[in-house]
Amino acid sequence: MASKTILVAAIDFGTTYSGWAFSFKHEYDTDPTKICARQWFGGQLVSMKAPTTVLIKPDARTFDSFGYEAETKYSELASEDNNEHKRWYYFRRFKMMLHEKMGLDRNIYLEDETQKSLPAKTVFSHVIRYLKEDMLKNSRDRLSSGHIREDEITWVLTVPAIWTDAAKQFMREAAIEAGIKTENLKIALEPETASIFCRLLPVEKMIEGGGMVSFKPGSVYMVLDAGGGTIDITVHEVLSDGKLKELHKASGGAWGGTQVDEAYRQFLISLVGNPVFHRFQVENKEDYIDMFRDFEIKKRDIAPDNDNKVTIRLPSSLKEIFEDESGEDLRKAIMQTKYATEVSLTGDKLRINASVMKSLFSNAIQSTVSHVKELMKDKIVLSVSSILMVGGFSESKVLQHAIRSSFPNVKVIIPQEAGLVVLKGAVVFGHSPSSVSHRVCKYTYGVNTAMVFDNTKHDIRKRIEGDTGPLCKEIFDKHVEIGQSVALNMTTTEKTYFPLYESQSSVTVPVYASAQKSPMYVTDDGCVKLGKLIINIIDKSVPIGERSVLVTMTFGGTEIEVTAKEKRTGHVTKAIVNFLG
Repeated sequence: MASKTILVAAIDFGTTYSGWAFSFKHEYDTDPTKICARQWFGGQLVSMKAPTTVLIKPDARTFDSFGYEAETKYSELASEDNNEHKRWYYFRRFKMMLHEKMGLDRNIYLEDETQKSLPAKTVFSHVIRYLKEDMLKNSRDRLSSGHIREDEITWVLTVPAIWTDAAKQFMREAAIEAGIKTENLKIALEPETASIFCRLLPVEKMIEGGGMVSFKPGSVYMVLDAGGGTIDITVHEVLSDGKLKELHKASGGAWGGTQVDEAYRQFLISLVGNPVFHRFQVENKEDYIDMFRDFEIKKRDIAPDNDNKVTIRLPSSLKEIFEDESGEDLRKAIMQTKYATEVSLTGDKLRINASVMKSLFSNAIQSTVSHVKELMKDKIVLSVSSILMVGGFSESKVLQHAIRSSFPNVKVIIPQEAGLVVLKGAVVFGHSPSSVSHRVCKYTYGVNTAMVFDNTKHDIRKRIEGDTGPLCKEIFDKHVEIGQSVALNMTTTEKTYFPLYESQSSVTVPVYASAQKSPMYVTDDGCVKLGKLIINIIDKSVPIGERSVLVTMTFGGTEIEVTAKEKRTGHVTKAIVNFLG
């Protein structure tokens, strides 16, 4: 925590929705679940988080608006006849560009709605800065003095646990660019913060299918964090001291609630055709945004046991564009599609059979259920007695039913306001960052080195001549492996490295990660260079065999610290591994 922390503020930067929450230290000490979060309003839609949408002015630098306000302003600009909106930068649902990018570049660019580009970090930092300032304004209103110093705030930024180390570092750097000091910032993993918060909730705040909800020591449960972009899954055990131990490395995929939105978009395209829908999206931005806000409300109410037809208002502009392009009547045209018996249009009301609406969830649900079934085959996961469903998509009754019916022998637990527990748990994590004692490595980490060449196992193409004889270059010397449990701030076994040549005045230690358990060479598939340390050799008068460098790695929450010590002099070099090159 920041020194003399009196306030912990968390930012949940989501794919579809983002928000903030905070609590003061004295409130946390009295009741850790007493956390303040803002309500956001967009037409008829009221939510505890706002759409992850940002509008930037034509100068490509100046922030204009965020969330529902950005959506509304951009749609108003787009409704004008002068194409003014095309000069503005409008970004939405852009967080997924960080998903599964092992070799992420900090200078990567993002394309907006009209294919104009800006540096991704600029866009991310605009959102973080806005949420930071919005939170500060609201928290200061509750202080009699009205002032909080920067060093009195601990900030927590949430990220999916399945993200790469590079993506996590990218978010940290974006937060720093947004004005948050790195020493006051913690990166928290979303399933962990959800788990931390749910363990504090009384039984009546949990919804489940029978029996008591328990997170007592020894309990093993799966956390299924279903957000807008990703499904993020991990397995936790409650230890005797109440802390959490991760038992299985985080896994999941891009199967969140946005897949349902995309299925709905494809459904509409199947009714009107892609050219018509594209023209509608470009020319009638306000109607397009309103239509998907309406769908968001309907989507939340769809239930597996409800067979009533769903009525959704179809914008008249979409109907007019269709008839202008095709010369056909849309109502009659729908009767010629495969949905002829399931969908009808009366005026501006599209009436859709419940079976069609439920089918929009199929891809997301099938991918999630299949993945959980595969995880359940793992011997580490066999002791799971409960599945804790959190995240906004977990509030879907269709997803809840699918998980319950697919895993009848496991208790399924859904907390009230499942979409907020990640955010509120991040506040708790900020007050008590040691709540998680063990994590499971997502990758194998090691060092690029050389060793004595062995004709029986080494690739002849990697043979080099060192001053002590033939060596094999580009060896991946493993420090920890994928799937290994590491304690918080655990330091790996010290490993010794030597210079290759008498003339060397320094030893370079390149650090690598791999998705393989035991790669032979750093050039093997799945190996990525993370960074390097350079250790100066102070005393070059001693023989090469005595110029040893001792290297260890320390694993914390989301960063890896590498320490290299020259054995003879005791000189130490430390560095945080740079995952962004």
